Amino acid sequence: MRLLLVLCFIIFFKYGAGQFQVPDALVEVFQPRGFRVSIPDQEGIKLFAFHGKINEEMNGREAGTFSRDITKAKNGRWTFDDPNTELKVGDVLYYWTYVDYFDGRHRRGYPNDDQEFVVEERLEKDTPRRKITTPAPEEVTDSSGCKSSVTRSSEQATCSGKLIFHDDFNSFDNNLWSPENKFAGSPDYEFVLYTSRRENLEVNDGHLKIRPVLSEDLFGKGFVYREKDLGANCTGVPGSQDCSQRANIYLILPPVASAQISTKNKFSFKFGKIEIRAKLPKGDWIYPELYLNPLNEPYGPDYASGQIRIAFLPGNEHLNKNLQGGCILGSSQAGRNYGMKTIKTDTGTWGDDFHVFTLIWKPDQITVSVDDRVYGNIYAPPRGFVSQFRNLELGDVERWRSGTPFAPFDKEMYATLGVGVGGHTFEDRSDGRKPWRNNDAKGQKKFYKARSHWRSTWTDASGLDVDYIKIWAL
Repeated sequence: MRLLLVLCFIIFFKYGAGQFQVPDALVEVFQPRGFRVSIPDQEGIKLFAFHGKINEEMNGREAGTFSRDITKAKNGRWTFDDPNTELKVGDVLYYWTYVDYFDGRHRRGYPNDDQEFVVEERLEKDTPRRKITTPAPEEVTDSSGCKSSVTRSSEQATCSGKLIFHDDFNSFDNNLWSPENKFAGSPDYEFVLYTSRRENLEVNDGHLKIRPVLSEDLFGKGFVYREKDLGANCTGVPGSQDCSQRANIYLILPPVASAQISTKNKFSFKFGKIEIRAKLPKGDWIYPELYLNPLNEPYGPDYASGQIRIAFLPGNEHLNKNLQGGCILGSSQAGRNYGMKTIKTDTGTWGDDFHVFTLIWKPDQITVSVDDRVYGNIYAPPRGFVSQFRNLELGDVERWRSGTPFAPFDKEMYATLGVGVGGHTFEDRSDGRKPWRNNDAKGQKKFYKARSHWRSTWTDASGLDVDYIKIWAL
């Protein structure tokens, strides 16, 4: 085993972990004793290893109390099974996993470090695993050569491989996109007023450009301490803070104006492949909004109905080497992080140049890649995402039980492109770099007062530049 671990480390450090990400493990604890740890099988996996301890943290990649190599998948999963150990509610399983993966040319090793699982319930051993069985339409090829697809657009069937949405941004197409005119709000509470002004939103030379600017540069000095009513042009909920806000002692108006456009009520789809070529913004507390959002919020408002992120990158210099993509399951940090995958660049930052960001959304899997490099796969646990509501600190997600195990990502979504600034998107820090704290009523004001620090990092590269967006049926 020691020789195997040494070889694994050599392979891992030689080749890196950019092209494959170890699937998150499913941990099942049984009564009166026994537990099981498994990952879904997928093409290319040649070996799965599990190393763990109970109620004692692992010392790096040590072998642990439990240490085993699994050389064969069974029933669609690579599974470590211990039938004798008794775990109690409240026990913590600390572990790391490892996968040998063959990409067609090289066999490489990939670890998934520093994992832990808190026992909250014990299952009956014979409890059947709930399998994702979203029915796909019968595969039929008609006389025109159209092969049916699981993809749906406006609940209509389409042909497999068909390009169902495409914009090269040679002009702003009002038949495809609607710009937002509203104050930002839940669940991210970004420090932004979204406008359709030319200073924020522009299409020229075949590119969509969205730029954040200080709101006082657009509306005059002292704007943040006044009142603003967007009137009939507001795209938010009439009569709400989406459309009208007034500053008070501690609450100010958004210090930043930006833009966001979407295909809501013009184009939506369920399952497909989406590709965006774009240059992401750089600058403190700026981030791109390349999202798929739920069309009708069938499982509830905010993140109760989920969000899929095609690409996400905080613009801060100390953060923008880490590109993320995946899905959001809730507004808590656990819900925000559970379905997100990360790839790090060793040279420059992800905002230095254009990249092609791709997301494949299937009935049982989400895959994210950049420039044809896959860096993450997200699967639902066999009993569905709803089974993780305690670990994810989610609220009422009982509506998810009415969907497939992949709920809430089993309903139609629409595309969103924009630029956000600040808000709850950034996790609170203890190093003093972040000038506000989430859930602080004075957070937006504290951000504004620190503008001499963050504004100096904003340059001509602080906008989002989109070359094209394409969506295909699976």
